Amino acid sequence: MVVCLENPKCREDDGDRLCSLPEPVIHQIFSFMETIDVVRASAVSQKWRYLWLSVPYLSFDMSTISSNPQEIWSHEKFKDFVNWVLLSQSGSVSIQRFRLYCLSYANDYTVYRWVCAVARRNVQVFDLTVYGEVTELPHCLVTCESLEALKLACRQLRMCVLKLPFSVGFSRLKSLDLHNVEFLDHNLLHKFVSSRRLLEKLILKSCSFRDFKILDISSTSLKSLTLDDFGGDESGNYKVKIACPNLVSFNFLASWAPDFAFEDLDSLQKEFIFFDIIDRDERDNESCHILSKLLNELCEVKALKLSTAFLRFHFVLEERGFIPNSFNYLKSLVLSVSMADWVVPSIISLLNCSPNLEALTIYFEGEDCDDWKISNKSIFCLTCHLKTVELIHVAGDENELELVRFLLKNGHVLKKLSFSWMEDVENRKEIISRIMKLPRSSSNVALEFLEPKPHDDFLKY
Repeated sequence: MVVCLENPKCREDDGDRLCSLPEPVIHQIFSFMETIDVVRASAVSQKWRYLWLSVPYLSFDMSTISSNPQEIWSHEKFKDFVNWVLLSQSGSVSIQRFRLYCLSYANDYTVYRWVCAVARRNVQVFDLTVYGEVTELPHCLVTCESLEALKLACRQLRMCVLKLPFSVGFSRLKSLDLHNVEFLDHNLLHKFVSSRRLLEKLILKSCSFRDFKILDISSTSLKSLTLDDFGGDESGNYKVKIACPNLVSFNFLASWAPDFAFEDLDSLQKEFIFFDIIDRDERDNESCHILSKLLNELCEVKALKLSTAFLRFHFVLEERGFIPNSFNYLKSLVLSVSMADWVVPSIISLLNCSPNLEALTIYFEGEDCDDWKISNKSIFCLTCHLKTVELIHVAGDENELELVRFLLKNGHVLKKLSFSWMEDVENRKEIISRIMKLPRSSSNVALEFLEPKPHDDFLKY
């Protein structure tokens, strides 16, 4: 069976159908829109005229408004609009999510007043992006008992210095997401995380620590941890200690791996490891030791996501006995790969190490490489368990088609093989024709050919 999916098109009567939707559904639709557009939508229907006054989702983005060449707002006009919306809405309407992206108001009391206004309205999710230094969060936000998720991002060349309270405040906080923030003391973050008994999700992206030597993340409640481009130097000359007995998901994105120390990670199920240094000597003993230590601690995960740079080391690690014999619990594997000849042994090695693998996703990086062939061989997961394969950014070159041939030939229980095209692939029909002629071991496999996906999709966590 072959399925080719195109982008859906709106029908002419969609506008009338939208106006007849129940108010909670319309609120949900409005939750994905900027508040300025929600206000403008009041002109669409008499029924919607005052609906924006009760919408519990508010989003104010100065950059979005300023990017419209037909309507360039001044800072003062932007402030007037935010003030008007907050004053017009009833104070009895609880705010489920408040998002603010604004320019520098370092010497302006305005942002503080907005924060306190939404805190009084029982805000649950607070998302703030600012240009300018941030030292301490407003007391009204720290003590807001309804707040469950906080995201703070700084947009400037120099990081914002942040002081987090660790003794009081944020009593119901479940999610903390910090971007481009500098901590004066790494112990401050450790104390904050360990003392927030309800905190389940922590994201640190492009964050740094003065006099940084070790990052200690210890929490009995944390379930998801993401460390993205943070902390020490590109060579990984720092240590990370993670002691989270209920951690389910761990994402680590950096130039290279630090010296990890793991404690009580029996609950871990999902792992994403991304390195972008590929010129490191893969036979260097120190490099092999660091990665083998990481893999051995994580050999019981159910879902694993790895970058090309990591794959470069994997085959050597197995060859030298640095990695566990198998990932017996692994059900889902996601890879980002070039089509160089050294990648093939790594992919085959990972498949051999994952006897119970059920789902495989591969992102192609589109590099020009010499053609190669894969010898047919029996791999347990292909014979007994692998049911779905998703290939993304497919250009249809010879190496990609050779991998497709290998998977179809050896995937005895394969049920679905999907292809998401790379942008501007002109000979799609020819590629599909070649794929359809390839022999298949599974008579039930369905082939799907889909529209392109974003190129940064692999980096999502």
